[in-house]
Amino acid sequence: MRRLSPFLLVLALGSVHGCSDPPTAPDGSAVLKKAFAGHESGRLVASGQLREGEWKISFGGYADRSSDGSFRGSWQAHLHSVSVEELEGRKFAATEILGLSFVESDNPAECIARANLYMAGTLDGAPGYYARVLAADAGKIGGDAFDSFRLVIYDSESIPLYVASSNDPEHPGGDFPAVSNCRGSSRAALAHGNVKIWFTE
Repeated sequence: MRRLSPFLLVLALGSVHGCSDPPTAPDGSAVLKKAFAGHESGRLVASGQLREGEWKISFGGYADRSSDGSFRGSWQAHLHSVSVEELEGRKFAATEILGLSFVESDNPAECIARANLYMAGTLDGAPGYYARVLAADAGKIGGDAFDSFRLVIYDSESIPLYVASSNDPEHPGGDFPAVSNCRGSSRAALAHGNVKIWFTE
């Protein structure tokens, strides 16, 4: 059996060393609002930066689930400047999309929905790492709404090595303020870029 299975199971339960993103209301299936041909459960496309003082992360990629049920996508994140020294300047690149799901908004004025993305990948080309992305699409520009993003990088034993934004001071990292107000409060606001989520019928 692949060692990946326990990792996914624990993530699905939202209990990896406290790295859950508790919603402000119970998670439910995303309301399917917009057709997107060829994609069974929607699509996440995001790129941009998190910035706070001296800290900076850039990211970009997409993920979806095809009509045959397989996950597809490409994703990279560059930790230009972070407080965890051993990860400073390193790059995560996804080698396999392991899971993608969506939950409907619990605050429609602030977001359309939140996406949950799980990946296996490499750090500077070395295999054996995993990442989780939580991203929310504000669906508009202006007002108090903003796109938000959270990145967690894990080692091969599912131990978090870096948490970009967190409400828990015990997490490694936490360089970017956790200010999201739609489907959880642990995501950071994008300094630059965009998060887009589409749904299928």
